[in-house]
Amino acid sequence: MNSPFWQETRAQTWRWFLHSKRRPIVVISGLMQPIIWMTLFVLVLGKSMAETLGGLPYLDFVTPGALLFTAFNASLNAGVPILFDRELGFLDRIRAAPLHDRFSIVLASAIHISVMTLLQCLVIVAATSVIGVSFAGGLMGAMVGLLALLLVILGFTSLSLGLAFQFRRHFEMLAVIMIITLPMIFLSSAFAPLDRLPDLLRNLVVFNPVTMAIEPLRMVYSNPEWSMTTPLASTFFGDLNAWHFFGGLIGFNLLAGMWSRKVLAKKLA
Repeated sequence: MNSPFWQETRAQTWRWFLHSKRRPIVVISGLMQPIIWMTLFVLVLGKSMAETLGGLPYLDFVTPGALLFTAFNASLNAGVPILFDRELGFLDRIRAAPLHDRFSIVLASAIHISVMTLLQCLVIVAATSVIGVSFAGGLMGAMVGLLALLLVILGFTSLSLGLAFQFRRHFEMLAVIMIITLPMIFLSSAFAPLDRLPDLLRNLVVFNPVTMAIEPLRMVYSNPEWSMTTPLASTFFGDLNAWHFFGGLIGFNLLAGMWSRKVLAKKLA
């Protein structure tokens, strides 16, 4: 861990944490957004969804969706600070420095956003547990849920960092993020169960990485007798279980990582 590469990565990661410390409103707003969404959806849809969920309180149903929304939204915005560095010329100064490996620039940002996002998710878990939403999956269930969150964070962080080097101005990237965010959230099972969607839409929604992560996370969150082979969605392709969804998430991460690596290799050369 004392190699030049890790020394560079550690120093740059510490820089991002100092930024977060000096701008707490950014952290607070990232935390408040999913809580506000949860509150609004519970108030608006809580009673109407009661029969659909078979007696499961809507807050219990929507909490995993809020966790995934936090991970997805934070990681998709991971590249925006680097884009600001590009606009202000600070990134050119870092690139001009005698770095052992310029990949440390993006790795430091990825580590920072992953740690901050997981901390925000832990706060949401703690807050919802206070009002009665308990985690039922046990230690192994917690590991499965953590893996789902990490795969979402890593995949969308890779995508975001690649986009940060594709655009020249931050408002261009923010416009693309706005276009991506709402369809991916609403065309998922974050706030409504899959079986309530029309057949054609349900068969498309299962390809959404957000859905792929939410379904296993929701399974371990609310079911103490969960199993990786428990059917989670019925589609034209047959019943899908947690193994299928994790396979899809890994495939998404590989595609996002290969594309991001190609972009970064060209832009950081």
